[in-house]
Amino acid sequence: MSSCRKRIKLLITARDPATAVSFQILIPQLIKHHGFEIKVLAQAPASDMLMAVYPQLDEFFPQSSLELKQQKVKAVIDAFKPDAVLCGISGPDIGVDEATLKVAQDQGIESYALQSFWGDINQLSGAVPKHAFVLDDEAVRLTEQRYPQIRSIAIGSIKHADFKGYDVLKLRDQKRTGLLKKDEILVSFYGQPILEVEGYFTTLEAMVRQLTKWSRPFKLMYRPHPKESQELFDKTWQLFSDAFSERLLLDQSADIVESLCMSDLVVSVFSTCGFDNLYLNEMSAQPFNSSVYLWFDPNMIEWWQRYSGLTEMPLISEGLLLSADTEDEILTVFDEGLNPDVQKRLWIKAKQHLPDPSLAVKTIIDTLLDDLDAAI
Repeated sequence: MSSCRKRIKLLITARDPATAVSFQILIPQLIKHHGFEIKVLAQAPASDMLMAVYPQLDEFFPQSSLELKQQKVKAVIDAFKPDAVLCGISGPDIGVDEATLKVAQDQGIESYALQSFWGDINQLSGAVPKHAFVLDDEAVRLTEQRYPQIRSIAIGSIKHADFKGYDVLKLRDQKRTGLLKKDEILVSFYGQPILEVEGYFTTLEAMVRQLTKWSRPFKLMYRPHPKESQELFDKTWQLFSDAFSERLLLDQSADIVESLCMSDLVVSVFSTCGFDNLYLNEMSAQPFNSSVYLWFDPNMIEWWQRYSGLTEMPLISEGLLLSADTEDEILTVFDEGLNPDVQKRLWIKAKQHLPDPSLAVKTIIDTLLDDLDAAI
């Protein structure tokens, strides 16, 4: 871009933690770049996370209707007059990202979105982005299959770019010291804010039933999702504490890396924490744990298929993590995940499959400059 050209005005929005972690890396690079003037509009929990890198952000507070959400976004857009918007993709309800895409569509503003999961697009506001930055070629294929009108650009995973800076094995030793006895296994469950989805809590109950039969010594650590309601947290904690009492831990880690690295089994229904853990292992000198999805409740699977528009969970179908396909398989799969040979196989496969995230930020910036420089 010529120095005499005006800077590209970019409105960035975020709501979900996965988006915020990526934008924590991207936003400082955009601030330093001479080609951009940015504004950030963020909704909790992302707003809390982004305040450290962009304290002047505008906070978006939940509104009762899409119309009110759009009014709030429109006021920001009218004042800032962006050349483009770059939004997260959150859900399953409507927040700042979806409202922003709708206003951008109505006003003819160029729109980009950062995708955190293969093929995932939230269209509940009636709008989708014109362009999507996605994880890899499989994400391009799945997104184009569902939304051929969206241009998909594979960039790798921004939020994992700084994982290479961690000495994961050293951190693991530090975090486990005093927490676990020598032979104890740490089973870490990562919650998701979907209590209303039939099958979610049923899956948790199934895991508890099976864990009560497990002969191995273990502790269960629960990490609630930042968007979990108090009702869901209380219900989950009660379920776990009734079954395991003194063996139950609440994850106090501020950093997701600390939480993942001390775990032996990273367990969820289908949380992206399992994907985070794949990258953490892939960048480690050696594998140290396994990710497991509890993917067997028919109501849960049917809901996800309707929501995602996909028939198969990509991480499972590609063999990058382990999956319990029935309740009765849970303990067998847990044992498999503790097997060093299985961990090594998953580690090698991750190295072969996962794209290097170190160029993700550059790809986004170059794309925005190429697209928007000619338009302004």
